[in-house]
This record gives sequence, structure tokens and C-alpha cells, in this order.
Amino acid sequence: MAGLHILKEVSDRDIKERILIYGRAGIGKTRFALSVPPRFGKIVYYAADMNAEFLSSLASAKHKRIIVVKPDGDDAIKNFTQFCRQDWRKIDPEVQTLVVDTYSKVAFDAIRYSANSGAVTAEKHYVVGDPNNGGQTIPNRGDYLGIESLSKGFLDMLFNFQSHNNIIFIHHEDIKLVDGITAVGGPSHPGRHMLEYLPAQFNTVIRLIRDSIVVPGASAPEDVVIAIGENDGKFIAKMRTRDEENENPLARVTLDRNPENYWKLYDAIYTKEPVHA
Repeated sequence: MAGLHILKEVSDRDIKERILIYGRAGIGKTRFALSVPPRFGKIVYYAADMNAEFLSSLASAKHKRIIVVKPDGDDAIKNFTQFCRQDWRKIDPEVQTLVVDTYSKVAFDAIRYSANSGAVTAEKHYVVGDPNNGGQTIPNRGDYLGIESLSKGFLDMLFNFQSHNNIIFIHHEDIKLVDGITAVGGPSHPGRHMLEYLPAQFNTVIRLIRDSIVVPGASAPEDVVIAIGENDGKFIAKMRTRDEENENPLARVTLDRNPENYWKLYDAIYTKEPVHA
């Protein structure tokens, strides 16, 4: 029977992180996500992107806390459903965090499978070559609408079955056009409506960018990666904060080559006070 669950007091130790990270290719999204502090426990890493399972951008000392899961076969829908529903604590009781790299790839693989299999719509598809021998079926409007609904279902399923784990999504970056005009940038996902719906499901949305800064004593500006935690009106980003008076301290943070420096700042701010509900 359904009912109300009244929370009297919730400790920060009970709050599970929901973090979305996005940026351009090669900027260091994987290294950033897999450098979270020890309180995140062991990590189950869903390596959807090509060659992601080799963790080539990560220091070998960090590999020991990561359990790599590589999807097998073309059925992206079945693979990710299994990932969402798996009890990872049975695999390793120290698991506390799931990282998906990238969810952009999961969604695009799902829409391609939907088009090739005709699973979503009976509407006519354009076909290039033989889909059973390397050809492609071009997704149509029905596939795009279907993948938006499917992706929302993935999120509900994952948050429901993995409510006891932290969840981190990694995305590529995309800029959506509305009537040929640049509208807003955010995490890449097929379907225009998901650009804003998807980040709304996460407490924290971080955009990684490259920029040049002047370092004291240096003869020339230095190229660095910066974590953006605040919406600038053009690209989506946000950071939960209980401080209603001061500026967001993580609105713009320059990352070290080992980006653990960011997570130390993050924990210093977000793990020290109880939440009353």
C-alpha cells in the first residue's frame, strides 16, 4: 500500500551522489570521474565507449578500486537494463559507486539498435546496405521519440535499483539548434528534449572546458582544464548548495593533472552538515 515517508533528519552520510559530467572528447572526463575520494568506495565502471575498458588515461594505482563492465553484443537496451538491475554488492560488498562512460554512447547505441530491429516503430526507415552485414538503418522520428521515453525509463530503473549507490554519468558535449539557431549546450543525447531533462535528474552537473590562464612566474599562459559548476546561460551546469547568500565556491575550479584536488574541495563543502527535511 502506498503512503507517505516522512523524513525527520537525514545525515549527509545517507545522501547518495548523483553527478553528471560532460565535455569535449579528450578533455579528461574519465580521469576526473574516476578520481573521486575514498568515501565513494569501489567503482563499477560501465565502459560503453570504444576502448574505455583499458582505462588508459588513469594512473595504474587507481585501477584496483575499479570493476570494469564491458557491454557485449549489439543489444544496448538489454545490456544497460542488466547493468541497472544488477546487485553489485553481491559481486563485491565494497561497491558504492557506479560510473557510466559514456551515457551518450549508451543512448546512441540504443537508438541504432531500435532502428535496426524495428523495435519502436513501424514507420518507414531508410536503410544503407545490409544491417546484418555492417549496414545501417537510419533512425526516424519514431525512434527518436522512443529513445527519449526509453532513456527516462533507464534513469528511473537505475535510481530505483541502485538507490544505495552513488551514480556518476559521463557524457560528450553537444549544442542543440532550434530553428537553425544555437539554443543551449549540454550533455549529448539523441532527442532535443533530453538536453534539459537529463541534467535535471542529477544533483550536480559539471562541464569540463579548456582555457588558458596566466600562472604567476610563468613566461606564457598555461593551458588547463577547468570544472564549471554554474550555468552561464549558454551551457548547463549546476551545483547543490545550502548557502543562500554567498557565491558558489565551485563555480569555476582549475584542475590539477591529477584532478583529486577538485574532489577534496567538493567534500570539504558538501559533506560536513546534516540535512533537515
